[in-house]
Amino acid sequence: MIVVAFTFCHADDYDDSCQHGDWQCIPTNDLKDPKYVEIAKFAVNTQTKLPKDSGLSFLGISDGIYKVDNDGTTYELRIVAISFNQINSYDLVVFENSKDKVRTLISFA
Repeated sequence: MIVVAFTFCHADDYDDSCQHGDWQCIPTNDLKDPKYVEIAKFAVNTQTKLPKDSGLSFLGISDGIYKVDNDGTTYELRIVAISFNQINSYDLVVFENSKDKVRTLISFA
């Protein structure tokens, strides 16, 4: 079992110079950015391959942070999705390898 501690923030302004190895808030205005939406949809699509979550549909991102290191970027996102007519929030972690851009779903809860 993987336990991930989520520390989300709301940031309207941020330092555009991504500090290597430090967690950065995703500004509220950027939560609809196609890059983050694609990552969130990747996580939902990966999760829906499991029989218990086959009814899961992505609605949007409510919060998120990311961290860049030598191997790639780790995204921690809080999303809103609908599952069998019930709207819920889910916390997810996706790692994107910097060399080949392959994504891995680390956690979805």
